[in-house]
Amino acid sequence: MLTLYISTSGMSSRRLDLPMPLDKIKQQMEIVHTKEQSNHPVLIYGTESQIPILRYHLQSVKLDNDATLQKLNQLAETIDGMSAAGHYHLSRSLNPEFQQSLDDVLRIAAHIKPGSLDCYEVIPGVTSDQELGKWLVEHDHLEDKVPEALRPYLDYRSIGIDYRNEHEGVFLADGYTGIRTGAMEQVLEEQGVMRLTLAMSKNTFSLSLPAGEDRLEQAKRALEIEDFSQASITAVKFSSPYLDGLLPLDTITVEDANTLALCLREMEQEDGELIKFCAVLEVEQPDTFTEAVTIAMDRDDYERVPEDMDEYGKQVLRRAGADDEVIDTIDGYMAFARLGSDSLAEDGVRRTEFGLVRRVSKPFPPGPEIGQAMM
Repeated sequence: MLTLYISTSGMSSRRLDLPMPLDKIKQQMEIVHTKEQSNHPVLIYGTESQIPILRYHLQSVKLDNDATLQKLNQLAETIDGMSAAGHYHLSRSLNPEFQQSLDDVLRIAAHIKPGSLDCYEVIPGVTSDQELGKWLVEHDHLEDKVPEALRPYLDYRSIGIDYRNEHEGVFLADGYTGIRTGAMEQVLEEQGVMRLTLAMSKNTFSLSLPAGEDRLEQAKRALEIEDFSQASITAVKFSSPYLDGLLPLDTITVEDANTLALCLREMEQEDGELIKFCAVLEVEQPDTFTEAVTIAMDRDDYERVPEDMDEYGKQVLRRAGADDEVIDTIDGYMAFARLGSDSLAEDGVRRTEFGLVRRVSKPFPPGPEIGQAMM
């Protein structure tokens, strides 16, 4: 069941237990208008369900047309038809960092409802790592089949732990559930790395990025526009808090934002790439959003520099052509830290809030002296 608390002002509210026939919902809305003596739209001020995070995503949704009411009923029916695993995965799939639209919530829930668990697997009755490891081996669920003769000697618990961690699994009261092998990309796509709030006249649309052509066209239809330049971008939120304040959002466009979101998605898959991008933005200080996108696309032209000057000295030697065998041979006979420290200015290394960074193709111009603290 999905329970809504509705009001025009938030001062008082009326309870709706969905699904509910549209005529009865409208009757309750009329009662709210009469009781609160208000002509303002009826809004959702709170929810109760097996998905606590829905309260955040449905907050302030206007109940101003039949389509919205039908979608809420559809969501309630979908939730009612889910198992505990479905409730868990819907909670995990909804982004906690920025509010997703009712359409987004329905789209995500459609992948999780019974018969559509495209991304998730459920193993009933398996409630521990030991049981999970044993089930995986006995059902030949691992990449390499384990011969029968070896199975009595296996560490099932370790196998279960590794599999659960790799698939972001969890044990619920009735069994194990986790992300299917190869489905992580689809799950990440549902969550997005950036969200734009678009507005045109009285229409608004919350767009999660990166988005495909179908989703972009859906946004245009909802806003009743032919081109995104006709709409205003009223809010921008990132899944990473590091990016706040580093990008010139006054020049943002939907197209550039989608390109950047694709780059950010790639950065999330590479250790340290997002932090490096933030460091570069702090140094480069792009004047336009398009320039920031260009930096993201050319991020291989930048390199993070270790704080340890001994390690940086070795890195300088590797760039000069020395291999690890040479470096190991001279270790103990050379002051790597001094070489690293002396190379900072020549390499144009700059200190940022996100660490040390340099530009490969053309050194950054001199900045504030980094100092000797790292030697």
